Amino acid sequence: MKKLLLGSAIIAGALVSISLTSCGSNEIIIYTAAEDERIEYLDKEIKAKFPQTPVVFQALGTGEMATRLQSEDIYTKCDIFYDLEITNAEIILNKNKDMFYDLSEYNFDIYEDSVKTYMSKKKYALNSKVYNGFLVNKEVLTAKGASIPTSYNDLLKSEYRGSQNNSGIVVMPNPKSSGTGYCLYNGIYSKLGETAGLKYFDDLNLNIKEFTTSGSAPVKSVDRGDAGIAAGMLWQCCTYANKNDKLQVVTFEEGMPFNLFTMGIVNTHETKAGVKEVFEYLFNDLNKAQNEYFNPDKIYKTQGAAKIEGYPTTINELQCNGVSDYQYKQNLLDKWKF
Repeated sequence: MKKLLLGSAIIAGALVSISLTSCGSNEIIIYTAAEDERIEYLDKEIKAKFPQTPVVFQALGTGEMATRLQSEDIYTKCDIFYDLEITNAEIILNKNKDMFYDLSEYNFDIYEDSVKTYMSKKKYALNSKVYNGFLVNKEVLTAKGASIPTSYNDLLKSEYRGSQNNSGIVVMPNPKSSGTGYCLYNGIYSKLGETAGLKYFDDLNLNIKEFTTSGSAPVKSVDRGDAGIAAGMLWQCCTYANKNDKLQVVTFEEGMPFNLFTMGIVNTHETKAGVKEVFEYLFNDLNKAQNEYFNPDKIYKTQGAAKIEGYPTTINELQCNGVSDYQYKQNLLDKWKF
């Protein structure tokens, strides 16, 4: 079994708002699995919009956020959740169908028809659709005499292996702790079927250097030159490539898998001062803006163009099964052995 690395963005309980204070009853607490740069952007914009409202973002890993909400249940200090993976939202609602405030009063017609079906309960709204991508360090590949991959099968090439176990040059998030890792796992499993899909990851494991806890950690590793190929979020791959000319973003013609993330209000917390006002700003305005900067994959009918230089204008979509089916996800994770 490969050692899991703890990504810096998911330090348990870290309060990443500028106001690093203990949680008072008058503070609006937002649990989020978003990346540091996104939280900083949201925090800045919310503070500008509501300068008198104390808002604190609590950064948690994808799995940790779900576990925290599920275990805390109605006693949670969380008022608003943001960037909760859709299957994790369903897990929480399966335990307590009234855990989240009903958002029926909000206009869901702002969403593309292709994603509206995922929000039929209206216990949560979507805040992003995120495609996988790959980031390669051309310098690392050249030093190893390896080529840039152009397909999923290419990732299995022996040229990406090391001389011993755990010394390959590919880094991937662990599906059990990362929505980004689960997205890739589910995409390939959906494409190939159970037998071939599981064998694919057995073969890929020979080229893996690390299965990381954080979805952002592989991209950062490739950016540092510690690895040659990272599986990550497409928008983050593009952001890093724009800052480092040694890096190149890769997508495959076969299609890229995607995942969905949600936002909402914890039930009964809608009566707390400022909570609905902050959420309404997120729902109607701020989330659209952050999508253009960070998650450009379209979920809104009137979503603006990506503001990330070089972001692909066309992405072939790899069909993913059970995107919002938590039982399907659990079945897949039970088969994951690394």
